[in-house]
Amino acid sequence: MSSSGTATRMYQISIISLLIVIFSKIAALQAIAGDAPAENRLEEKRPNIVFIMADDLGFADINCFDPLNRSYYETPNIDRLAQQGMKFTQAYTNAANSAPTRAALISGQYYPNQPIYHVGSSGPGEMIPATNADNLPTEKIADAQVLSRAGYTTALIGKWHLGNPPEYGPKAQGYDINIGGYSAGNPRNWEGGYFRPDNNPYIDDAREEEYLTDYLTRKGIEFIHNHKEGPFYLNLSFYTPHSPFQAPEEIVEKYEQKEPGRGHNHATYAAMIEIMDRNVGKIMDALETAGIADNTMLIFYSDNGGRGGYGFLGHEENNVTSNAPLKGGKGTFYEGGIRVPMIVRWPEVTTPGSTSAEPVISIDFYPTYLEAVGLEKPRGYQLDGKSLLPLLKDPAETIDRSALYWHFPGYPNNPWRTTPVSVIRSGSWKLMKFYETGEIKLYNLDEDQSETHNLTKERIKIRKRLFQQLERWLEKNDAPLPEFP
Repeated sequence: MSSSGTATRMYQISIISLLIVIFSKIAALQAIAGDAPAENRLEEKRPNIVFIMADDLGFADINCFDPLNRSYYETPNIDRLAQQGMKFTQAYTNAANSAPTRAALISGQYYPNQPIYHVGSSGPGEMIPATNADNLPTEKIADAQVLSRAGYTTALIGKWHLGNPPEYGPKAQGYDINIGGYSAGNPRNWEGGYFRPDNNPYIDDAREEEYLTDYLTRKGIEFIHNHKEGPFYLNLSFYTPHSPFQAPEEIVEKYEQKEPGRGHNHATYAAMIEIMDRNVGKIMDALETAGIADNTMLIFYSDNGGRGGYGFLGHEENNVTSNAPLKGGKGTFYEGGIRVPMIVRWPEVTTPGSTSAEPVISIDFYPTYLEAVGLEKPRGYQLDGKSLLPLLKDPAETIDRSALYWHFPGYPNNPWRTTPVSVIRSGSWKLMKFYETGEIKLYNLDEDQSETHNLTKERIKIRKRLFQQLERWLEKNDAPLPEFP
């Protein structure tokens, strides 16, 4: 072969080698991205996620959500967050109390696809309740696990309520850091004050006299600054304003001097909300100081409705707040028990001061995180929610699903809460099926958000359609039912 032929051959080999290297690099990028859609694989920077969840905070407890415009509670920072992001006026929780909402949120699954529908054992009633689980099974692929595999540093700071470490704690479900998370719905040792952080067995570095909500925020800010290079996922779950009601006396005294506002009249509860609001503001400031606010999806949410609205059950003495005009409260599956305040701020994605009236629910966060990061759902794992990303980009958008569902086959441990019930919401229509009595209730929420007019006799076709749809969902998901002895 001539020298020119040899040179040509060597040139061809070099080109082939270069192409092999290029294709290898592409393959490596694809492997890192996993199942991510192609258009997301080379995004400039994945967003940080900060999820703040209040405990037992009602829909109307935040001023910018309160349809009655009461001003007893003071929430300037959360109101400011709504002005900077998107407010959801029909956001729901998957349950009317704490643990099942958290289980649904972390697993991305409805009950009974995950096995927790209640907190602890069922209370007394005429029917035999379905069996409830205390721990979120570790075979569930939690949201933090998927994010961790994608390179996110993950932290749970605050309330967990899904099992004790190590077997069922946050670290068993993909969180790199756990501060304060264990099985209790609130710290079990209340001596000396519920909001003393050192009452929590998974907190060991609290300052003297430090208020629990302040401590959790301080640790959250430390996490943000330590991981500002990102990406990270912070689940900051306050114990506020869950009972027992304790707050610094000087703040309580301030509210004792204020004019009550139609069911908003509990001074200590109001003080707890103010402290929580102040700490939400601290998280917002920390993101700005760290220079990462623009690349952070910041979410504010509550685990269920506020503790109030029990007059129609004959238990008004248990009211702590008012969810009016919504009916009922925590522990019921009327709107006051499951509709909560929700705000998402994600600069350059959400429009400041925007509002979405689309019904959304706890199980929607998991697929939202995946789409925001550019990941597909884990292979073979069922996710029951829908990504909220289309809504975040355009509040006029809707989600393509036929209905939302709730199933509660037992009894809470208080007489002012629900009996066994299953619920479906489709469009503006909501149907409730009560198992003890066989009673069916049907409401048009667009016209009657207070659920005062049962339309089962007037709108028979809609009642039949929703009842059949609910029955098909229960059967498809093999939902355990309560039974008479």
